[in-house]
Amino acid sequence: MVQIANNELFTRISPKELIDATYKASENFQIRAFFEAKEEILKTEKYNEQEFYEILDSMIDAETERKIVLEKIKGKKALLLEEIAKSIKDFPADNVIRDVIYLKEQGYVEEHVEIKINKVIKKIKGEEKEVEEEEFFHRYQAKDLPDNFVEHYFEPVSIVFDSGVCCHCGWCSSICPVDAIKVTADTLDIDENVCMKCGLCYTVCPRSFSIDQAYASIKKLDKSLIYSEKIGGYINAYTGTTTKDAIKKVRQDGGIVTSLLEYLLENKLVDAIIAVQHSTDLWRPEPVLVDNVKDLYKTGGTKYANAPTLSIIEEAKKYDKLAVVGVPCMMKAIEKGTLFPSGLPFFKNIKYKIGLFCMESFSYNDIIKLTKDKFEQDINELTKMNIDKGKFIINLKSGEEMAVDLKEVKSYARNNCHYCEDLTSDYADISVGSIGSQSGYSSIITRSKEGDAILKGAVDAGLIEYQSLKEVKPGQGLLERIAASKRKNCKPIILEKPKE
Repeated sequence: MVQIANNELFTRISPKELIDATYKASENFQIRAFFEAKEEILKTEKYNEQEFYEILDSMIDAETERKIVLEKIKGKKALLLEEIAKSIKDFPADNVIRDVIYLKEQGYVEEHVEIKINKVIKKIKGEEKEVEEEEFFHRYQAKDLPDNFVEHYFEPVSIVFDSGVCCHCGWCSSICPVDAIKVTADTLDIDENVCMKCGLCYTVCPRSFSIDQAYASIKKLDKSLIYSEKIGGYINAYTGTTTKDAIKKVRQDGGIVTSLLEYLLENKLVDAIIAVQHSTDLWRPEPVLVDNVKDLYKTGGTKYANAPTLSIIEEAKKYDKLAVVGVPCMMKAIEKGTLFPSGLPFFKNIKYKIGLFCMESFSYNDIIKLTKDKFEQDINELTKMNIDKGKFIINLKSGEEMAVDLKEVKSYARNNCHYCEDLTSDYADISVGSIGSQSGYSSIITRSKEGDAILKGAVDAGLIEYQSLKEVKPGQGLLERIAASKRKNCKPIILEKPKE
């Protein structure tokens, strides 16, 4: 079933350890459910037989590794993730960190949270004052389990929707091996007669269990990155604008995302991109697969209504290299599907993740209602929506611009957005948004060597001009303050089955 004998991952593990761990891994319910549903999975034609076994083998390898990590932390005191990673030399540090987080969700490991109160001096309204700040320490320890312990079973992702926290990214529908899940901008339906109860949808869902501690620990270990508690791990932060007139006509702010995508397509660094464009209903966005620059411009500008962008990833399997544009929850979903349950991406053709800044989004119906209630306008009269300097702004076909205080429109936002702590798309390769930059410019955060390379490439190609975000006003300081505010105000996720 799995070719462990030739697997370099286990070169430091004794044959007995490996056999014992593999045996325990084979009892994992996700592996068993996936293997036993082989016929149904192949019939769906989402994965061919080779892909099926690649996924299965990687799931077994990852679960085998987790069982070995569990044995190595048994009887040890509670430690920070970075400390555990440094103490286990048999596997890469990133692997160990992700393993501990998944072992926690499986019920083998418990998390201890310590809160330390620090007194710091801050300038508030021009005056220096001493304030208290909380610092959190997350430590992990193997549980003492009873003899009759049963590994936690992962519910289908409907529990996330029923709990009111689903972000409707569409990732679960793309991952589901038997096409049992259908996601729209407002709904999530699972065909109970088709669902094979493997829990993969729950595993990869950005709202099921948190990977934030794993992310922070992994990024802190990467010495090539700057780590900020407010905006995550990054290489550099800039403010920039497009130099191309055709992009200026369709841009929201600096036209950076469209410029980056044009650079990727023109230089054949990707074969296609996934983004959103207006549907036949103006201002109702729809996910779209674009493989040429002409159609790319249709995706320009911000659409404040949500769309299940990741639901069409499966349609892009024919392309070898793909870039995906999306909001923070989508970037986290893709990353989570890389970490769990196998440590390998379900879609290997995703080469670049371009994340958008997002405070919150609106349902299409609420965008219509907001436009009528606050501006007394029909949505079809709008040519642009924007958020700037604490205002929600609309532009009309007549040329008129109208604005209301941002506080007045918050009640129209999707409630499930209040469970997101990420403003700046921490999990992307490169993040883009307006906060911190002046009108006509966008703030840009490069988070990986791939993201930094494509920005520099677009600059060298003459598509973008930029400078450090710290050298302009309001600059990086404002961006970090707003990002910190979103983290502070994020609601905790509590998943509950609906009462019978």
